[in-house]
Amino acid sequence: MAGIFPRLALVTKEKIAKVFSSGLTPHKLSQTLCLGVAVGVLPLIWGTSLICAGLAALLRLNQAAIQAVNYCCYPLQFALFLPLCRLGERILPWGPTLSREVLDAAVHGKIGTSARLLFWGTLHGLLAWLVTVLPLALLVQVPLRHLLARRQPTD
Repeated sequence: MAGIFPRLALVTKEKIAKVFSSGLTPHKLSQTLCLGVAVGVLPLIWGTSLICAGLAALLRLNQAAIQAVNYCCYPLQFALFLPLCRLGERILPWGPTLSREVLDAAVHGKIGTSARLLFWGTLHGLLAWLVTVLPLALLVQVPLRHLLARRQPTD
């Protein structure tokens, strides 16, 4: 009876790995991972799941894998929101700055009172994301593809 649980865990792990990598070449898997992370940290209050679904459909990537990566990046999205806004404010110094208090109010459901500031913060954050995260994801994709190709089992 004691040996059944490790065996069950191994079978479950293999099944999950098969679902997430089914039909994906190392190129497609590296695209899925890089786009999932890049969109997952996108400084938007809404919509990253829809964007990932659209990209996966457009590029014929694994929906389950890109959404899983996106959801895993959710805490990172919150952690990077304000730093990306600050960087965007330095790049594009127009509009009001987003304060931590306004962001706290928005997180606690008081979006209506701070919608204008959130708009500017999101705009600044998106600009910083375009300048930093997107190029980084594109740069990481090539070495990741080679790493995944080396780890791919041969039949």
